[in-house]
Amino acid sequence: MANQEDYIRESERLDQERDREAAARDKSYDMHGGDFPSPVEPPMPTIIAQFGEWAVTPYGVECLVYPYQIQWDSIVDAMVDDDYWLRNLAIKEWVNLTDFANALRRGREIHQYLQNIDS
Repeated sequence: MANQEDYIRESERLDQERDREAAARDKSYDMHGGDFPSPVEPPMPTIIAQFGEWAVTPYGVECLVYPYQIQWDSIVDAMVDDDYWLRNLAIKEWVNLTDFANALRRGREIHQYLQNIDS
């Protein structure tokens, strides 16, 4: 059964996660031109679900703080499994692999549903 200490710890963790996600969105906003984007800059992606610095978007799965995108058809490709993505992104020092793995899993669920693909 949960107690007051559990409540405080979880509340603090959620506050930290909210702050981390807000910082990632702010950086993404700045990377996309901020308040004054140039006419050729793409707009900030629409976020369907966010996991730290990674987001599920209508495009697929995108990093909000580095220019890295994976198109939806690549994440739902039955020939490409989690190991492929985890192995390739684990070598990048800037990747939070837990955030990425969560975004990949949720992105796969969302885009399989949107494209009416059997899982």
